[in-house]
Amino acid sequence: MSSGFIPKEKLSAYERWELAAFDEAAEAARAASAKSQTAAPPAAASKAVALPTAEEIERIHNDAQAAGYAAGLEAGRAAGHEAGRIAGYEAGHAAGYAAGQAEARVEAGRIAALGANLRQHLQTLDQEVAEELLTVAVEIASQVLRHSLRIQPALILPVVREAVASLPLHHGHPALFLNPVDAAVVRTHLGEQLAHTGWRIIESSDVATGGCRIESGASEVDATLATRWRRVLEAIGTNGDWLDEK
Repeated sequence: MSSGFIPKEKLSAYERWELAAFDEAAEAARAASAKSQTAAPPAAASKAVALPTAEEIERIHNDAQAAGYAAGLEAGRAAGHEAGRIAGYEAGHAAGYAAGQAEARVEAGRIAALGANLRQHLQTLDQEVAEELLTVAVEIASQVLRHSLRIQPALILPVVREAVASLPLHHGHPALFLNPVDAAVVRTHLGEQLAHTGWRIIESSDVATGGCRIESGASEVDATLATRWRRVLEAIGTNGDWLDEK
């Protein structure tokens, strides 16, 4: 039984060429493949990237979360600090303004109280000064009146005329009481007139110079200097008695 193996030297020229050509082509393909593998790696292989593992992905996620939290915390702190500074400034300004207003009201109250106290003291002082001035004026007036009565005894005459005129219609002989000094003056100037109407001039040392007293029945007119002086003082709102000089 033939094995079908044909020795090479028995092959025809055509058969030998095709076999050689096939062998050469196969050899050339193997050589090219080997050269391409040793010369440069495939493009796909050069561009291959190693994918991260689950642990690396979780670590990257945690790092990103931590970085975001830190950035947010810092931004929040900065914003809170600025907001707190503004709020603190506004609160401090409002508190300072309120405190200033309260202090101003207190100071205004103190000034008002001082002003009222000062006005009261001034009024008291004015009253005291006015009273002192009035006292001085009264004293001066009394001194002037005494001096005038000494140098002008005739000042008694208008006093007598006014007193006689103030007496109602009378009957009988009314009495005119005068200091002896004034009685001499009245007799000289009004004696005949008074005698014609029935008046009697009676000297009395109890009546001070400058005044007189009239009696007619149940009627009496007190025109003494002390009484007239007291009426004047009452009219100006003060009091005091006429004191005769000794």
